[in-house]
Amino acid sequence: MGKKITEEMLRRMEQEAVYEMLHYHEKNIRQKMKDTVKRAAGRYVPPKDMIFWPSAMLANSFTEWGTERERKKAVPALQKYFDRWIEAGMPLYFVDDVLAGVSLIDLYLDTKEEKYKTGADRMAEYLYGLEEMEADEKGSIPYRPSHKNKHIYADGAGMTGSFLIKYGAAFRSVHGIQSGWRQMQNMFLFGMDEKTGLPYHGFRYENKIKYGIIGWGRAAGWLLMGLSRGLCCIKESVKEGSGQEEGTEEWKAACRIAYGEMEAAYRKLINAAGSYQKENGAFPWQLGAPEGPEDSSATAMIAYAAAMEAQWNDRQEKRGNGMRLAEKAAEYLAGQEKDGKIYNCLAECMGFSEYPQYYGAYPWSLGPALGVLRWMYENSSSS
Repeated sequence: MGKKITEEMLRRMEQEAVYEMLHYHEKNIRQKMKDTVKRAAGRYVPPKDMIFWPSAMLANSFTEWGTERERKKAVPALQKYFDRWIEAGMPLYFVDDVLAGVSLIDLYLDTKEEKYKTGADRMAEYLYGLEEMEADEKGSIPYRPSHKNKHIYADGAGMTGSFLIKYGAAFRSVHGIQSGWRQMQNMFLFGMDEKTGLPYHGFRYENKIKYGIIGWGRAAGWLLMGLSRGLCCIKESVKEGSGQEEGTEEWKAACRIAYGEMEAAYRKLINAAGSYQKENGAFPWQLGAPEGPEDSSATAMIAYAAAMEAQWNDRQEKRGNGMRLAEKAAEYLAGQEKDGKIYNCLAECMGFSEYPQYYGAYPWSLGPALGVLRWMYENSSSS
């Protein structure tokens, strides 16, 4: 029997998640000194990014999980998080920044404060501009457009797809739906290993080369989270009498097409990835390396998508093994919690085939783990 998921555990994690969401971008004295040296030497120093993807994953866990009461409790922290970004002029430094837009849209829908809609519009315009100026022949937005290499990453596909579909669903944008699905669809068309059904880390369409390793756990996690989130966003639009009458016929058609194709892609990948889950509920950092280190972030991300399926798929008999996968993962993740953090998490990836084998506690394990453990706790409490 693993560590029990308790209300106290979730409160610890929530407190830690709020702190990291609001302070992750801050640098300590040592980091500031290093930046000073780099600047003096004329080297690149990354900007202070207040909504970079690690903090965005924490924000997502607050807007996508929990009871209505719990979500409302998180609103002040989310407002603080986004208000300071808005007050700074809504800077967007990287494609990764748009992941925060998923929660920004949720915050707008909850508060109806126009400034949050303006922020979401800013992100959409940013991506549409990149799509027009930097995308490859198939419409994929490069992960780092400034590098001019047209490299497409699973990370970027999951992030941009998440936001654009959410934006398209919330504001009835046909282009948002179509472009969001295209970002992820192209990974399935050009970035997968045919033998295992798992993704490479990325690809370059121009030379038909796939990069990175096959089955990096977080690559599968990014795609699965993007797909499951996208399906949640447009599920109502494909139902008859769902109250979506205000959408145009073109928008409804775009949603129906995307929904069917995304569900098929999700099924294929969740089945392929799920076969690598270990008996203790964990996933290895590289799915096909069972004797390698376990990674709480890959485990949490894959389970996050599987647990989210309950929100978009009301056909209990057709959920497959996703719910069991999430339950086993939750048991493992609970055992990695200490003082509100989730340990045994693989450090940040630095690029294709650059996966530092250092394991600690990071926001990219805490955020999705909080969502999974909330789901598990509420699911077990109601049964």
